[in-house]
Amino acid sequence: MSMQVTSLKAKFISVIVLISLAVGGLTLFAFDTSTSGIIDDLALRFATKEALLEKNKVISVIEREVALARMMARDVTLRHWASDEGNRELQRAAFAELENYRTLYRDKSFFIALAASNHYYVYDKRNGHGRVEMVTLDGSKPHDRWFFEGLRSIDDYALNLDYNATLQEIKVWFNAAMTDGSGRKIGICGGGITISDFLNQVVHTRQKGLSTILMDRAGVVQAHEDRKVVEHNANTRDVDRKITIFTLMGDPAREAQVRGAIESLAAGRSEVEAFPVRFGGKSYLMAISFLEGMGWFNVVLVDVSRVISMKQFLPIIAVMSLSLLLGILAIGFLINRMVLTPLGRLSAASREIAAGRYDISLPVTGRDELGELTGSFNAMSAMVLDHTTNLEARVRERTDELSAANRLLEDSQRRIMESITYARMIQTSILPDRESLERCLGDHFILYRPKEPVGGDFYYLREFPDHFLLAVIDCTGHGIPGAFMTMTVNAVLNHVVDVCCNDDPSRILAELNRVLRNTLHLRDVDAGLDIALCMVERRAGRLTFAGAGLPLVLVSGGEVREVRGDHQRVGYKGSRIDYRYTNHVLTPAAGDSCYLTTDGLLDEPGGVKGYGFGSERLRMILADHAHLAMPAQAEAVEAALDAYRGDHRQRDDITLAGFRF
Repeated sequence: MSMQVTSLKAKFISVIVLISLAVGGLTLFAFDTSTSGIIDDLALRFATKEALLEKNKVISVIEREVALARMMARDVTLRHWASDEGNRELQRAAFAELENYRTLYRDKSFFIALAASNHYYVYDKRNGHGRVEMVTLDGSKPHDRWFFEGLRSIDDYALNLDYNATLQEIKVWFNAAMTDGSGRKIGICGGGITISDFLNQVVHTRQKGLSTILMDRAGVVQAHEDRKVVEHNANTRDVDRKITIFTLMGDPAREAQVRGAIESLAAGRSEVEAFPVRFGGKSYLMAISFLEGMGWFNVVLVDVSRVISMKQFLPIIAVMSLSLLLGILAIGFLINRMVLTPLGRLSAASREIAAGRYDISLPVTGRDELGELTGSFNAMSAMVLDHTTNLEARVRERTDELSAANRLLEDSQRRIMESITYARMIQTSILPDRESLERCLGDHFILYRPKEPVGGDFYYLREFPDHFLLAVIDCTGHGIPGAFMTMTVNAVLNHVVDVCCNDDPSRILAELNRVLRNTLHLRDVDAGLDIALCMVERRAGRLTFAGAGLPLVLVSGGEVREVRGDHQRVGYKGSRIDYRYTNHVLTPAAGDSCYLTTDGLLDEPGGVKGYGFGSERLRMILADHAHLAMPAQAEAVEAALDAYRGDHRQRDDITLAGFRF
């Protein structure tokens, strides 16, 4: 039979690769987990830092313009003119002062709106030469409402993203409230930055992965890299229609967190609030800071995957992978050189020996286990060579020894079989003959199945003029020891019946117990027997039963009755020598069936769990078949026993005797 050989080298390499891949995979997993945490932490710090930087940049752009607007609002010349707008001298002085402020503003423009006349003065430079335009503001016009709302709500200054109808452009306006000496608001003045300039200075950034948004406390977007969003909010007067940060996010789950951050920053509980959000369907880190004094909030969005990602760690991963590969190659090389090559030499030498070449000796190159194995192989090959050289003589010698042993074994077996055959002949000779059984019992059967050719069960019959004795006896042991015991018990029982008594079953058992105790216990043997003995007086219609460990079963009119024998067994060391057994006197009716059995039948294993056949099953079978002739009943019992036992082996000797009264 051929066997497919799998290369040991391939197995080693496979195991090393699998282990290395497992270790590498776990290392990469741990590395990815660690770096992900590091990246998240760095991204959070980066977002916080960028929020503060953007805040300072916004403040640096706006703060100067706000300061100029506030200076304008407090300028004495302008305040005097606002109180007496029709005074030409005051107007000339005011316009000169406004020109000075215009040159300081980033956008080189200004505006001033007076509460007394609703006149709005604004520097217009659209036609290439600047001049001051004056219009009258109307509170019913949407584009003029900023002035009237500002008079009501602005106490110092405010930023306002608005479309100016006079200039026809969108600006971020720096509105400062003008007051007279009594604190009454007399106008609003300031400057502005065009939306393009404002977005370039505040929102647009060259750094990848960063976006800046300015919003007010309600979340309305004031500055965004998408100019359309800013223009929409500047042109829309309805607050509910303005685009908010929440509209752009599209993440209702985070809306409450953003609102909470706005409230916390406005209350001064923190300087920066940072957390992850979904913005436009992508994941970002959002950092929010508060622009004190302006009422706006600076929002920085960090796309972590573009700012910092696993790509930065690719060199480390490459080094780790290369190290793992080199480790696999080094281990494979060392195993091949130190283990597989010597094993290959041993394997080749083994094949040479298998082919019949025994004069092989391998060099021992080390003192390790492989060196020891090589030495053992050399010793084995030398021994095989020696054995092969002297094989014929040794085979002949061994064959002679085996032949002698076989002849001795056959002779021993023959003598043993002769002894068993002789013992069986002797045991058979003590059993009642068929004529005696038919003469005494009439319609009857004897079911006798020793476990071995000879056994420890036998049945006993003695005939007298007016009665006969019938017994089934279960002696200690099986096989030849049990057979010797049956011969002893048969001789003692005949002696008791002949000398002592033949018409009292209880006395017969008592005397049998006494004689066996005195006979058997001269040796250190605890032997004895169980017996069911009945005396049948057919003329008197009487049956007297006495038992030691075995019962009498009587079937009358379809009903089963079991007469139990005494528990005191016969001949054993524990048996009382003065014990009186009990006689059970019965008067069976004609046609009743009587049965005596040893426990071998009841203990036979069978069924799924190997339980014993049992007395209840036996009684049911006897009751169901009591109307049949006795030989037919024996066949029914045998068939039921064989069916129940199935593949189980016979456990004990079996004896069952039945006769019809």
